[in-house]
Amino acid sequence: MGLTFEYDVNERLQGKHHLQPIFSGGCYDMTRRLREYDKNLFIVWNSRRQKYEVHSLGHVLNTYACDVPGNRLDARVEDAVRRGDIRVRGGKVFTEIDEHNERLERSRERAWRTTLEGVAEEMHPYFKKVAWEGI
Repeated sequence: MGLTFEYDVNERLQGKHHLQPIFSGGCYDMTRRLREYDKNLFIVWNSRRQKYEVHSLGHVLNTYACDVPGNRLDARVEDAVRRGDIRVRGGKVFTEIDEHNERLERSRERAWRTTLEGVAEEMHPYFKKVAWEGI
């Protein structure tokens, strides 16, 4: 890796002391593999969150790209980066996000409906008694 890349990374992370860049090491050498995929990607250790994260110099304001799956630097990192890459997968990423959000919304609606049905079932005898006897 070039010294200019390391300098650029350190320059972008200036003032964020909890983010410690990792430029080499590991048995899978994920830093090199990510750089082969995209020259802007790098890995940092976030000491606040106690997690590895993938960051990109290509992002305008914040360098954060994604978390490292399982907090391990192995092939899953590369898969996660490829899966979320808009340049390669285009609109599919947004379609998958929308589908996931719709499934979550339906799940929340089912949970709310189940809760309401439970409350109605529990309160039914009381309402029935009040209806027959009056207040």
